[in-house]
Amino acid sequence: MKMNVLAASCALALSGLATQASAQALTPFGTPDLKIQLSGATAPDNFLQSIAEGLFEPGFFFYQDDGATPTVLTDDGRLYRAFFGRVKNEAAIPADLRGKSVLFIKRSKGGSVWGVDPIARGSRIGTLDVRAAACSATAITTGSVTSYRCAEKGTDPGLPNYLLASNAGEPSDFGVSDVEPAMFKGPYNVEFGQSQLTNPEVARLQVRAANVLMMGISATNAVPATTIIGRSDYAGMLSGLIQDWSQVDSSITTGNTQVVVCRRVPGSGTQTSYNWFFNNFPCQNAFSGTVAPTRMVADSASGVVSGTGTQADPFVIDPTQGYTVVENSTSGNVRDCLSRAQSRQAHTFVADDGKWYRIAFNLSTTDPFRAIGVLSLDSFANANPDNNGWSFRPIDGAGVYNANTQAFTAGPGTGVPPSKANLIAGRYDFAVELTLQYRKVAVTNAHGDNIAALAGLKKTFIDYFITRAGAPEFNTGPATAALPIDFDPTTTANVARATRFGNTCSPLQKIY
Repeated sequence: MKMNVLAASCALALSGLATQASAQALTPFGTPDLKIQLSGATAPDNFLQSIAEGLFEPGFFFYQDDGATPTVLTDDGRLYRAFFGRVKNEAAIPADLRGKSVLFIKRSKGGSVWGVDPIARGSRIGTLDVRAAACSATAITTGSVTSYRCAEKGTDPGLPNYLLASNAGEPSDFGVSDVEPAMFKGPYNVEFGQSQLTNPEVARLQVRAANVLMMGISATNAVPATTIIGRSDYAGMLSGLIQDWSQVDSSITTGNTQVVVCRRVPGSGTQTSYNWFFNNFPCQNAFSGTVAPTRMVADSASGVVSGTGTQADPFVIDPTQGYTVVENSTSGNVRDCLSRAQSRQAHTFVADDGKWYRIAFNLSTTDPFRAIGVLSLDSFANANPDNNGWSFRPIDGAGVYNANTQAFTAGPGTGVPPSKANLIAGRYDFAVELTLQYRKVAVTNAHGDNIAALAGLKKTFIDYFITRAGAPEFNTGPATAALPIDFDPTTTANVARATRFGNTCSPLQKIY
């Protein structure tokens, strides 16, 4: 929003210190006025990045993790992104934030539950080490992204040596999750080595709904565009009840007909969304009320065939042996999994147990793999069959759907596609209401650190960030919409007409 002359004059008069600070040029590893850490869901990463970028003056610095492989650039930015810049001097921004230098770190590693449980508990968790000593000396360009590549620091709960006083992890200030905190129940929706929050722990959180985000059915190019994929088909593949594509499409009889599932780790909000929509967990946990999602080691046909789990000698799973499940830490890892299944390249990554795994797609010498994915529509820009080898598909229909053009590009174009129009109208019900949360009371964490309730300038920044995330003008993309409990869709664009009122287990209700 542009300020008029009078508003600009008032803002400058009220923020003289900020104006003085803005005259000083920032350096890549200078000391910020404010450091903000956000952890959790990877599904809305691209959306949240646009929110963060919109807050800073041009010329801010960008950082991402080096994937624990300093000599390899292709796996960067899957776990962390960070920005260091000066907040814009605009009327819409709270006056005491304008001109402040802010280091904003977003952790995506592990997904949504890391924006819920560690927030309530004030836990030290791994973070990006944005220091000159831990980052590349100069910015590096990878594709269209120019960034400093930095190492991770700290150990997560559940891993060896977590409770050592020397653990360099840091508590996050606030978290983001694809679904509300109440959805993160054991045994399928809790992070590695941890238990679900108790009711008193949940009560520590101030939870605010932000927007509604579409989840999607995705598949590699090797799955024909003419294949009809029903909701029950996808559910069966995710649960291991369908392990061969011939059970979905009788015309698929050659090549790698076995199903490959590129899913997320337990505790991921995206995985939690799929567990809800396809497995009915945790909305009904009575006898026979849910179906367990399949797991990487236990349910893959080969299991682990070799390796010790180190980066130099990862555990190897052979997908040529049959049905294969891959548990990925981030949405970026899922996208890599799909692309490499199609291109027959080995997929190597670190899982939530801290061990390294390699899915040996390269063992198929001629035929690509037919894989499905667990992804939100926030990955629409990467759903490129020509370049990345996979696409989004409609529910209960056939065809390749392009969210950029909002049109089918191949196949008969039947079923319910993940279009913005369907999201707005309430016709596409595989959508979740994203929440952001922070501590409203002080807590003492497992290390004995006293972690204060969110307050002061940090609270001002985070409250404003959350407000931006829910505003219709920041939900113009094809994957999200503002909520009708906050805005009127009959008078405002980019607002959904249906909602679950912040309760994923409730039916979708059209209120306009």
